[in-house]
Amino acid sequence: MAEDQFRHALHDLLLYSPDRVTLAQRALGWAVRLVGGDSAWLIDSDGSVLAAQGITVEEARRQTEGRQPLSHTGDGRAPLRVGSTVVLPLDLQGGRGAIVIAFSRLVPLFGDDEMNRLRQYASSISAGLERVTLTARVHALEKVKSEFLSVASHELRGPMTVIKGYLTMLEEGSLGEMPPRAHSVLPLLISKSDEINWMLEEMVEASRLEEGKLALKKRRLDIVELAGAAVDGVRILVSGHQVNVVQPQAPVVADVDPDRFQIVVRNLLTNAAKYSPAGTEIKVDISEQGGSGVVAVTDQGVGISAEDQVQLFTRFARIQSTQDVRGTGLGLWLSREIARMHDGDLTVVSELDHGSTFLFAVPLSQ
Repeated sequence: MAEDQFRHALHDLLLYSPDRVTLAQRALGWAVRLVGGDSAWLIDSDGSVLAAQGITVEEARRQTEGRQPLSHTGDGRAPLRVGSTVVLPLDLQGGRGAIVIAFSRLVPLFGDDEMNRLRQYASSISAGLERVTLTARVHALEKVKSEFLSVASHELRGPMTVIKGYLTMLEEGSLGEMPPRAHSVLPLLISKSDEINWMLEEMVEASRLEEGKLALKKRRLDIVELAGAAVDGVRILVSGHQVNVVQPQAPVVADVDPDRFQIVVRNLLTNAAKYSPAGTEIKVDISEQGGSGVVAVTDQGVGISAEDQVQLFTRFARIQSTQDVRGTGLGLWLSREIARMHDGDLTVVSELDHGSTFLFAVPLSQ
């Protein structure tokens, strides 16, 4: 019973401690229980006292400075007796650390089984501390990425709106006549500005989602019309492909946020264009299936391997491709999140070298 209790406690300690100090404090409690010590403290790789049990951190710091327990840790793995303490070396990424367990009386003798258990315990605590450190670094990097997305997308939207506006005015002749050769490149420039604006929109929406500010404004709408509008909105971006829309005669009505619904459809279309050869067909099939309204986007592109499908809907995921594919790596992650906020889903059916079909499903209105 005690063994099971210890094993479960160690599992929880290693997996669910939120930070290094909490993990260290909990680890010391079990270390004292394992050997019957009176107090204990954990020395970090920089020599500082990370936590203490049955003794103040200041007192532990004084004892550490006086005894220098880290200088006795041998090969860095085997527990050993140093005066009235037992030292469990911790092999940390930043250097040597240790758990020091102090006894007010004589230090008990430990057999091979006890010493092996202490060694294993120390190894587990070392791994746990490194996991917490790595997790904190990952969270910090994710925060920096999110802050960059938010700032960059908001700062760039204004200038790009101005650029797109003047390009449109030039194309319409509102700013006077242009030489034919100059006028001929305007559709390409407008297309590229639309592409940048689309990526900025993705970044803004992703930032809102991460901050918990992406609120849906649902209305009872015909998704056939919405999908058609989304196709028209990106035709210039997918102009190198044959877009074939298959739709029912009757409306397919669902409660959706029209703007976010169209974001998903536009993203699936532009994604299909990126990963399929120019001139090939992209099919958009709108239908009712088992109580859901479904928009299926099928391409004749490179396809997606089973390995890539595992991480396809994660943030910043990019599948391996021989093509030069641009984008933020946020589109499919954002699209699935939006689909699930509608109580629907976004799934994929694909095979390497045989194209892909993305299915965006939302519940039909009752």
